[in-house]
Amino acid sequence: MHALIIDDHPVFQDALASVLKDLDMRIRIKTAASVAEALALIDRETPYRLVTLDLTMPGLDGFAFLRILQQRRIATSVVVVSAVEDPATMQACIAEGAKGFIPKSWRMDRMQAAVKRVLAGETFLPEEALTGPPAPGAEVQQLVRCKELGLSEKHHRVLKCVAAGMTNKQIAATVHVSVHTVKAHNARLFEALGTANRTDTVMEAVRLGLIDQ
Repeated sequence: MHALIIDDHPVFQDALASVLKDLDMRIRIKTAASVAEALALIDRETPYRLVTLDLTMPGLDGFAFLRILQQRRIATSVVVVSAVEDPATMQACIAEGAKGFIPKSWRMDRMQAAVKRVLAGETFLPEEALTGPPAPGAEVQQLVRCKELGLSEKHHRVLKCVAAGMTNKQIAATVHVSVHTVKAHNARLFEALGTANRTDTVMEAVRLGLIDQ
């Protein structure tokens, strides 16, 4: 079996490799520290039966990776292994095509049991996700992605106003904050998205799935 571990932390790459090797010593494992690196491997390597995926990485995030797999119709079982452990995020991953979600805080034996169930053809979610609220809609998924970047719901509202072409004064009136606060929110958006102006910020936000096109 061929497996791919996507995580930008070498220590956790090694930990996941140990989890998978304990399941099958014959497993062949490749690692990638970014979505771009993972896609390059998928394009040129033997098909991977299993992919473990961290959500928060430099560049494209885990949700973008899941969407790209669906767009390209690449058949593989993706298990998200993430430190973001709220039920909404777990359900959003399944809605985007993942076959399972494993919290990074779990012990190795629990991770192995979850991976076994996915390899057996099941969709795996922790119990807290199954008993949580219904799967989130598009805007809730956008808020989840904002949270992963350290952005609040207020930042998301400002971002949507920016995308609508509003001035800082108009945004302040709409969101009920001062113009000074709007400027601070814009600066935080630039920082989180790695952009330098409004146009680039909106384009990057659309690419990351933070707002609609």
